[in-house]
Amino acid sequence: MTKKLVSLEPLPMMEEGLLRVRAGEAIVLSIGALDRQTGIAEIRAVCRSRENHDLVAAGAWKSGESAPVEHYYSVRIPIPASSPTVVWELKSILLQDGQGNRRTYTAGRDYDEFLFQVEGLESVDSTPPRLLGIRVDPV
Repeated sequence: MTKKLVSLEPLPMMEEGLLRVRAGEAIVLSIGALDRQTGIAEIRAVCRSRENHDLVAAGAWKSGESAPVEHYYSVRIPIPASSPTVVWELKSILLQDGQGNRRTYTAGRDYDEFLFQVEGLESVDSTPPRLLGIRVDPV
């Protein structure tokens, strides 16, 4: 059984139905979680570019920060200013309770895939270096 991510507030959408976020800005996710024994101590969310899996962004909520609303915690994820205009995905969510017990949930297995469009900045170099090859030189 997968869980569906639902937007609580109207957000800017593209024609394709994807949420839009500008590079250098942040996306705020409301993540529902519950631990009835020691409570939620930390939530981490990791997003990444679908084209370049080394281009990642992460955010966290920790105990003592903003109070949850009906078991939903706000997690702010800053998107790197170096991101080109590409589709990003919410890759994983880690939940940890007050005793240190933790579990990582992944897209497509534990919850529905969540995609969003990042709009790159025109003046920023967003291309990663290219590997030209590998050679072995004699000793």
